[in-house]
Amino acid sequence: SMKLRFQTIFVLFLALGVISTSCNKDDDGDSSSANSFTLDGTSYDLANGFLTDFGDNGNGSFDFDVTLTSSSITADGTTGYFTGTGDIVYLDLNSSSADGLVAGTYNFANNRDVFTLVDGTVGTEVDASNGGGTSFDVTAGTVEVAINGSSTSFDFTLTLSNNEIVTGSWEGVLVDN
Repeated sequence: SMKLRFQTIFVLFLALGVISTSCNKDDDGDSSSANSFTLDGTSYDLANGFLTDFGDNGNGSFDFDVTLTSSSITADGTTGYFTGTGDIVYLDLNSSSADGLVAGTYNFANNRDVFTLVDGTVGTEVDASNGGGTSFDVTAGTVEVAINGSSTSFDFTLTLSNNEIVTGSWEGVLVDN
C-alpha cells in the first residue's frame, strides 16, 4: 500500500539519517510564513499538500493521510511515490466523514478514532526516493483543521521523538494522491 511504502521510506530515513541534536533554543519571536513549519528556531517552507484516502477504519472513523512538502518534493499520483529532496510534514489523521477531513481539532492518540492523529513524521533535507536527511516521529500534539470551500488549512503543534516541538501551518487545495 502507499502508506506502507511511505512508512518504509521514513524508516529508511531514520536508519540512514544523520540525527542531529541541539540544545540551543532560538526564541526571537519571529513569525513564520503562512505555509511553513518551525523546528529548533528554523523556519521551513511548505508549498504542496497531498491527501491519501485509506478508507474506513471500521469504527466510524476514516483514515486520511496528509503530506505537506516543500516545493522540491512532488508526488506521482499514479504510483503514490514521492520524489525530490526537501522538507516534509506527514500527518495520519482520522476523520468522522468518509468524504474527507472535517473541520475540528485532531489530537494525538494511540488508537484510530474520530478526530485523532495516530502517526506523523517531520523531516528536513529528506530525499523522498533514496532516504537520507533528518526526520523524527510525532509523539504528541494537535492539528487544527479548517475547511473553506475547496481549501483546507492546518495549524499544528507537534512534539517529536527528539523532544523538539514543531509549530506550523498550511493552507491550500490538497491534491489527491
